[in-house]
Amino acid sequence: MTSKLITRRTTLKALGTGALTASTFSLGMPAILRAQDGPIKLGFLSGLTGLETILGETQLNCFKLAVSEINNGGGIAGRQVEFIVEDDQTTTRGAIDKARKLVSGDQVDAIIGLIASLTHVAARSVTTPAKKLLIYTTYYEGSVCDRYFFSTGQIPNQQIVPSVEWLTVNAGKSTYIIGSDYVWPRESAKAIHAAMEASGGKVLGEDFLPFGTQDFGPVFDRVRAADPDFLWVMVAGNDLITCLKQYQSFGFRQQLFSNGLDELFSFFHPELTAGTLSNQAYFMGLENEKNLAFKKAYGDMFGADKPINAIGEAAYNAVHLYKLAVEKAGSTETEAVIDALGQVEFDAPQGKVNFAANNVMRSNSILARGNDNGHWDTIENFGQIDPDIAGCSL
Repeated sequence: MTSKLITRRTTLKALGTGALTASTFSLGMPAILRAQDGPIKLGFLSGLTGLETILGETQLNCFKLAVSEINNGGGIAGRQVEFIVEDDQTTTRGAIDKARKLVSGDQVDAIIGLIASLTHVAARSVTTPAKKLLIYTTYYEGSVCDRYFFSTGQIPNQQIVPSVEWLTVNAGKSTYIIGSDYVWPRESAKAIHAAMEASGGKVLGEDFLPFGTQDFGPVFDRVRAADPDFLWVMVAGNDLITCLKQYQSFGFRQQLFSNGLDELFSFFHPELTAGTLSNQAYFMGLENEKNLAFKKAYGDMFGADKPINAIGEAAYNAVHLYKLAVEKAGSTETEAVIDALGQVEFDAPQGKVNFAANNVMRSNSILARGNDNGHWDTIENFGQIDPDIAGCSL
């Protein structure tokens, strides 16, 4: 296992050592936090039923853990955090309706969560015009440049690019892409094409399938005919289990890589994930004090046998970063919090994290291989990587 830092985090000179403390001085805003002002209200919005249920439940648990830690520690500048949970059912309509309820009806201070890219696109059609802060906690295609949208998940240059550079050296120069038919796989495929070309490789073919696909046989027939050096899979949610089972039945010799695989799949289906490769910002096997404490607290709250994944850890980070930003701003006023989010840093289970100027978190990037026990063994830790969104200036 090797570890290296691709780009250094921007030094937070203005913060000094106070970046991780409950700083409450104002950024020139008239509103100052006071305990008597009542609770701070957060909205959690995600797919708790439907295709992404397997991911949404853990994401919610990590969100709840962060809120519990904050409230048990005295809240945010003395104010407790309350939250409202809504299920978007992994649908565009659900995301719009529930985002509207949280913003207009419940009047939350911010919304955190979401999984499928189609839902963050839908939710933003509500939150951005309303000038309401939305923190998205899932790795995604990385094309959004929006003052009111923050991301604590990886984007392509943090997840896809380093993976391609490793794969083209160690697995071969050609790949075939299989994905679900929606924004994240289709837009990510463009990044894979560009990264493969830059590394002297080639994408031999791609297929995008509707949600609920039961028969991957025709696609795997095309993969067999193309004979790539490795297979790249971006199939969403429960459909990924179906895909992996049929991949094994075809007896492929090629390496399988998926930037959607994590402990939520491997804990329950180690026979399907053993030997596969994945890149995430977080795996449970990370050996550092913060992660050990995080896993213990999660186990105490939800059960020691429950897996955690990168999407969940990103939700946990989002809540803590929001706390630090509110305390930095001395206010829950959206504009002040947004300005402060770029000035705080959190010691996360994955490692130090903070936001870049494009509102994307400087996530870590870890390439790992699934083992027979349902865990992931780190092959290479690329460290914290600056997020790149072309042409974004906020």
